[in-house]
Amino acid sequence: MKTRGRPPKKTGPPRYANRLRELRQRLGLSQQEVATGAGISSAYYGALERGDKRINADTAQRLHAPLRCSVSDLLSGTRGVSVPVRFAIAAAEPGGRLDSFELPEPHERLQPGRVAEPEQCFAAEIADDSADRDFAPGTVLLLRPPAALREPLRAGAKVVARFFLDGDPGGDAGGDRGSDAGDDTGGDVRRATYEVLYGILDRNILGDLMLITRTRNRLIPRHALIRAAASARSGPSAGGASESARDGTIDYRHSPEDPAEILGVVVYAMGPVENRLG
Repeated sequence: MKTRGRPPKKTGPPRYANRLRELRQRLGLSQQEVATGAGISSAYYGALERGDKRINADTAQRLHAPLRCSVSDLLSGTRGVSVPVRFAIAAAEPGGRLDSFELPEPHERLQPGRVAEPEQCFAAEIADDSADRDFAPGTVLLLRPPAALREPLRAGAKVVARFFLDGDPGGDAGGDRGSDAGDDTGGDVRRATYEVLYGILDRNILGDLMLITRTRNRLIPRHALIRAAASARSGPSAGGASESARDGTIDYRHSPEDPAEILGVVVYAMGPVENRLG
C-alpha cells in the first residue's frame, strides 16, 4: 500500500558525483552562503551538491569564487583539486628584486597529480637562480605547510622559507607585506617580506635553525638563519633544541620575533614552464 508524504530518500550513489560538499565544509560555509555567493537558489545548489543535477560550465563559473577553487575543480567530478600558485621564490639581489613575492589573486591553479591531500598544499614558482643546484628557474614547487605535515619536521627536509626585513615589523622598507596567504601558512601578516628562498633545513653547532641554500650564485648567502636556538629564547620551550636535534626532528612553531618563516616542505616539483610569471 502506498503512503503519502515525502519520496523515499535515495540510498545509492549520486547521479553526478562531485566535491561540492567537501569544498564547502572545508571553508565552514552553509549551503545558503555558497548559493548566495554564486547567485543561485539554495534549492538548486542543494540539488547540485547531492548530485541530482550536473554542474555545467556556467554554474562552475558562478561557484568557483565562493568555494575558493578553480572552475576545473568543479568540472572534474571527484577526480581531484587544483593547487594555487601563491609565492615567487627569489633572492633579494640589488637590481633584480621582485616587486612582490606573493603573487596577486586570482592565483593560477595547477593540478597536483598524485600528491596526497592536495587541498592542504599550495605552490611557489622559482623565479631566479637561487635554487639552481636543484631546480631551474620556472620550476613550480608544491608545498605542504608545517602545520599540515603528517610526520615531524626533520633536519634535511627540502623547504621554502620567507625572510623578513629587519627593523620595525610595521614599517614600510620597500618590501611587500604579508597577504591573506600568510593566514594559511601561519605567518605574521604585518611584516614585510625581504626574500623567499628554497633550501635544506639544518641546525648549526649552536642549535640555530638554518636554511642551507642550493645555488651557485655567490651573492646569495650559503646559510640563512630561520630561528635562533631555543636556549636563547624565553618561555617554556627554551632548552628543547638539543633534545629534538638528537633524532633530527624539529619542533617548529613560528614566532613573530623570528627572522624567517618556513612556508612549507617540498612534496612535489613540476616544470619548468617558460614565462609562467610573465
